[in-house]
Amino acid sequence: MSYRPKLVKKICITKAVFMAVFILLALIYFFILITNQDLRNSIWEEKSFLISFIVIWLCLLAGFLSVFMDFVLIKKNQDMVRDLKDLSFLDRLTGLPNRYSIDRISLKYDSPEKLFHLGCVLIVLDNLKEINEKCGRGSGDKVISDFCSILESVGRQYGLIGRNSGNEFLVVIENCDKNIIELFLGDLGRRIHNHNTLSDCLPIEITYSSALGDDSSAEHFYSIITSAYKNFSVNPKTLT
Repeated sequence: MSYRPKLVKKICITKAVFMAVFILLALIYFFILITNQDLRNSIWEEKSFLISFIVIWLCLLAGFLSVFMDFVLIKKNQDMVRDLKDLSFLDRLTGLPNRYSIDRISLKYDSPEKLFHLGCVLIVLDNLKEINEKCGRGSGDKVISDFCSILESVGRQYGLIGRNSGNEFLVVIENCDKNIIELFLGDLGRRIHNHNTLSDCLPIEITYSSALGDDSSAEHFYSIITSAYKNFSVNPKTLT
């Protein structure tokens, strides 16, 4: 994806032309000095010629450096724009893809064939509200951060991980079936159990549900997520 708008492209082309002109003028002037002995002698004999020579070369050098610095600033601004675009699709607290990023990625699942073996796991951090009320918002943020580290570590080998809202997370798995979902949940459950053993004062408690494109006859990406939410409202499962 290009982060350079059309206006910036035109500015870069214009600056490149200016730089080429400065370089060409410098080469022409240097060539004249090399081939014209009388001019070289005049420069050293006449103070006015020497001053003109210095001024011309300073102007050429200043023009070249000015255009070069413009390129440097444009490059820095492009990097900043790219970073800001990337950050707009990441959750500020956890660094995971946010809802906007999930919306963007969902566009790739644009056919029944791509949806057929797609799985979704909806995970809700169940005790977040209780921790916020008892221990404060800082403790709640720490639980979210700890859980996201575990979720990312386990989930990245399975598929896309995203934070859908405050205490809701989605894992989207391609080429998925029930066995793969069970493997993922088993790995996640073991990591959460280990965490809770070491940090029993701020335990992680989650409930979850899952849905498969195979089962829901999905027509679009969000129909699978909707099925996961329906399953959650009917029969949420606990993983501690």
